[in-house]
Amino acid sequence: MFFTAVVFATVVPITLGLLLVRRGQRRIGCLLVAHGLSVGLLLGGSEFTSTTTAALVADQLLAGGWVFLFLWLVLIAYVLPDGRPLSSRWLLWVRVGLAGAAILLVGAAGDRSTFRQEHDGLAPPVAWLSPAVSAVLGTVGLLLVVLLFFGSAVAVRSRLKASAGETRLQLLWLVWGALAVPLGLLLLWANHFLLSDNPWVTAATFTGVSTALPATITIAILRYRLFDIQLVLSRTLTYGVLVVGVVALYALLLLAVARVGGNDTLGGLLTVAVVAVAVHPAYAWLGRRVERWVYGYRSQPHQALRLLADRADAAASDTFGTPVTDAVTDAIAEALRADRAWVDTRPGEAGDRVVRTPLVHRGESFGYLAVAVPHGRELSSADLALLRDLARYAAVLVRSERQGQALRESRSRIVAGREEERRRLRRDLHDGVGPALAAVVLKLNAAQSRADVDARAALLAEAREEVKDAIAEVRRLVDDLRPPAIDEVGLLAAIRHRAGALSGVLTIEVSGPEPLPALPAAVEVAAFRIASEAMTNAVRHAGASRCRVDVCLNGCLELTIADNGRGRALATTSGVGWTSMRERAAELGGTCDISDRREGGLLVRAVLPVEEPPASAESRAER
Repeated sequence: MFFTAVVFATVVPITLGLLLVRRGQRRIGCLLVAHGLSVGLLLGGSEFTSTTTAALVADQLLAGGWVFLFLWLVLIAYVLPDGRPLSSRWLLWVRVGLAGAAILLVGAAGDRSTFRQEHDGLAPPVAWLSPAVSAVLGTVGLLLVVLLFFGSAVAVRSRLKASAGETRLQLLWLVWGALAVPLGLLLLWANHFLLSDNPWVTAATFTGVSTALPATITIAILRYRLFDIQLVLSRTLTYGVLVVGVVALYALLLLAVARVGGNDTLGGLLTVAVVAVAVHPAYAWLGRRVERWVYGYRSQPHQALRLLADRADAAASDTFGTPVTDAVTDAIAEALRADRAWVDTRPGEAGDRVVRTPLVHRGESFGYLAVAVPHGRELSSADLALLRDLARYAAVLVRSERQGQALRESRSRIVAGREEERRRLRRDLHDGVGPALAAVVLKLNAAQSRADVDARAALLAEAREEVKDAIAEVRRLVDDLRPPAIDEVGLLAAIRHRAGALSGVLTIEVSGPEPLPALPAAVEVAAFRIASEAMTNAVRHAGASRCRVDVCLNGCLELTIADNGRGRALATTSGVGWTSMRERAAELGGTCDISDRREGGLLVRAVLPVEEPPASAESRAER
């Protein structure tokens, strides 16, 4: 039976290795072939004993050859799935481990006491190193080999953290196959303590362990989408750990009952009852943990929401850290165990392995929450339900960050506009009014020095004209700062005055409550500018014959300009005029919507708050 197990453990890796070599994976294929040959030579050769000199020399030189029973599989763990180590540092680690294996072989070949024990007191046929040197080399080599063995688990874990998609699935196949090693050890221990080393159980366990890992390695490279490996791995971990835990708990309780009250039926029933009560809670707890590791928080949506809130709070409190949107999408990707998540503006295309959920807040949609689904996995109904719940909260956070960004940009534009206005005023005063007044002073000085009355009168007349020009320039500057008609006749009359200046090819009607109550100066200017711009667009671009302007007060100042022209098809859709109207309303905390009328034409509706918000410390400092 054992010989049959050795044959299987030899033929299967060699066959699979040759298959991989033929498919292009030369390194991993050659390592599998080396593993199969090592198993066949070492374990198959151990079945035959000989006392010839050649056989004894071979036994001595291969005293540490047992390391080759697992060395090649450990190397595969370092290079799966592309045949290369994860980094140059890991390559150096592997080389050190291989050097340790060579040192172990040298040290084991010089271990004379072990050779005598295994060969009925015969001395080693080859004079080798001294016992002290052999012991040191063997110890150092064994330590390096053990580090190489356990380092493979760390390397796979590091690669899993940095991988996504196909690479992650391939590594999960390796992890699933590697579970056969501890499972085989448990079965061998159980066979030793409970069945007194039954040869059939030993052979079957050895066959299963020796063929499982090479088989899963081959599937990881050639057919990693054979089935949902994540589901299989999670169930294997859950049931495996649960079975081991139940058996261990049962054995410990039996031992405790036997120590306290003897091995009687009552103690056995009590042990069974305790184990039965503990199984379900343990299974539920373990299942949640394993499922979270494999699939995320789909069975614990409250934990996913808590993770989302914690990440968003951490990002919001860090001024120069990760943006809130990036923190939210990273949390969603972690909660769903997806490759990545991001906010997209397009609905996407079918078959792109991306699931998109609309981001909607208060009836307004402003994009999609996109999640890249790993290859080999389909989002379940629980995953989709969690994604929808997360999208609702993410919409609030993303919209808040966008509005905050828009507010910061608006403030920057306001400050920049204010400074530009100051620069223009300084330039106009310096280049226009300043020189004009200086010229007046010079002419007055010249007139004072003239004795001739006619010459003095001429200079005074020139000075008078230049003063008039300076006054006109000052009035122009003042009019640019604030339309004078608003202060002279009021907002409604000023709009009517502007409509009268623009009307000609179309009729403009202006209506509103008279008299209007006192309004903040900024609201009056913004309303006048928006109305002027909308009426100008109707005259110049809309091709309209009628335009109506309505002003009303209902907690806010509502300004509506409607025409019967071409609507949003006009060429100024993305022009400066429309942008300036929206920005003027946004600067005051209001809105300006531009849309088509159902009966044809364009509708501009601006809503401006009439109550001035309390000045912030920042705005007071700016003033």
